[in-house]
Amino acid sequence: MNSRNDALRSSTPAAAFGRWPSVTAVLLTNRDTYLSHTLQQIAKLDYPNLQVIIGLHGLELTPARIAELKDLAGRELEFISIAGNLSFGAAMQLVSQSADGELITKMDDDDYYGATHIWDLVLARMYSGAQVVGKALDWIYLEGEDTTVFRPTYAAEKYSFFVAGGTMLISRADLDGVGGWRPVSKSIDRALLESVKQAGGLIYRTHGLGYMYVRHLAPHTASVSSEHFLTKTERTWPGLLRHQIFGTAQ
Repeated sequence: MNSRNDALRSSTPAAAFGRWPSVTAVLLTNRDTYLSHTLQQIAKLDYPNLQVIIGLHGLELTPARIAELKDLAGRELEFISIAGNLSFGAAMQLVSQSADGELITKMDDDDYYGATHIWDLVLARMYSGAQVVGKALDWIYLEGEDTTVFRPTYAAEKYSFFVAGGTMLISRADLDGVGGWRPVSKSIDRALLESVKQAGGLIYRTHGLGYMYVRHLAPHTASVSSEHFLTKTERTWPGLLRHQIFGTAQ
């Protein structure tokens, strides 16, 4: 993957001009227990022009805790306090409105991301011309079963109507153009994809490497059961698969 990305980086107009689009990673959470994990993922990202904004959805942190998290991330962070009675979609819209980046990418607080994750998305946007790009949901860690599955049920490098929600990237202009995130309590990713589709926009699914979706034992915002992800698997591994490309290597 590194050689592929290197070739793509060197052959794009952005490389010729020496300027890559600015990206804001937006993340919304109400779970302090996952924030250390989240910031460790952010610390790995090697995209050169990256802003990170974390929305604290009904969650209050002490100044000491915020300082600890900034140290973990190894970069500047912006924290935004959001009332817990706002819907998830309305809260995500507030976070996105604070973004300075030309492009906005959504991250989830409990998943794993490799160092080149944002590069993958930016490059896919350049060669696809799509309004939304995201990764295939191929690699999944099931906490209850303590199992990693490879489940390539959706073809990669393809125009589609589905991408992994924790990987979506869209321009600020395109997000504003479809009215932003819908003020709904769940399925905000699907709602945005529907808005883009209805507006005639393109959605492109790149490869799934560099992203691992995590299903926990605790209640989750998704409605699909963990057992669903044990079907149609191509391969499974006991425990969390450790590999540098996913940011899980020890």
